[in-house]
Amino acid sequence: MRLSVLLRGSNFLEADRFGLSMDGRNNIDSLIEKLINPVREKDPEAQIFLATYDSPALEEIQAKIGNCETVLIDQEGSTQLETYKAGIRKVFETGNFDSLIASRFDLEFKKPFDSWNVQLDENAIYFPFREYRNHWRDHFRVGDAVHIVGKNALPLLHDAIIMSQLARRKHMHLLYYYLRTMHRDLRFMEDGYWDSNTIFANPECNNPLYQIHNRPHLAQHGVGGSEFLSEILA
Repeated sequence: MRLSVLLRGSNFLEADRFGLSMDGRNNIDSLIEKLINPVREKDPEAQIFLATYDSPALEEIQAKIGNCETVLIDQEGSTQLETYKAGIRKVFETGNFDSLIASRFDLEFKKPFDSWNVQLDENAIYFPFREYRNHWRDHFRVGDAVHIVGKNALPLLHDAIIMSQLARRKHMHLLYYYLRTMHRDLRFMEDGYWDSNTIFANPECNNPLYQIHNRPHLAQHGVGGSEFLSEILA
């Protein structure tokens, strides 16, 4: 199985949407340990791609990763959707992969890639988890920070991103909503219903796959409490 890794999005932010700074240099060792090195152990020829923006952190991140290819995008007017599309197109152009693992620079994984609950497949698309409460029930909303995509399904993921853009969405939480009408082999890395934000004390904010490294785990609960709807648990 030929593998590729795509790290996409911002590698450095003065302030994210919570007002917290994010420096990918503070998390790259974790990504190398939990994601890149286990992938390279499975496939020593694995290709590593970065689809990102220039920053004070980028050169050091590239040096730590070692052999990698960077798609450098102008941050002015760009979006995470456009960045992801640019990365997908670059990976697809190489044609030298069977499965792609796409992550963000700010994810601190709780376990190494070789212990994730996945079976790599050229046709499968893996999402991290279903989102909690009415988000899944009403909109099939899913976590959007990490995906595993077989080479045969990558064009469909690209199409679903475009559908999100046409719907004027700034996020990718509805990719499953669109893909369910186009592709049957949709899977999840983790069972259960979780919140993509890992900052609050709600149980659903403590997913078993990753922590967003620059966000502290606050003692306070987020809006809405912590109970799941019975319709989801049924």
